[in-house]
Amino acid sequence: MRKITIHQNDTQNIEVFDDSDEPLDKYCDRLSELMKMANIAILKTSSASVVLRPSKVVGIKVEDDASSHTEPLPIIPPEKSEAKPQVIEDIITDV
Repeated sequence: MRKITIHQNDTQNIEVFDDSDEPLDKYCDRLSELMKMANIAILKTSSASVVLRPSKVVGIKVEDDASSHTEPLPIIPPEKSEAKPQVIEDIITDV
């Protein structure tokens, strides 16, 4: 299940869902074709159809439902180095 959020100028976001099994990159390529249309575009998903004016759409966010339930990446602390940082000292030889 994919969640598609359409961000528009000065209005509320539109959210629709789609059951497409198409790879995410190809799916986003198809959505980008929608943005190239001149006047009116129709976005058809498994849950709804949306009539859009692409010139008023700021962006489209596509989220895979499966990716939202994955475990967060673990935080790995940096390795501790035993070497001391090099300190540059000025030595005055003439007084």
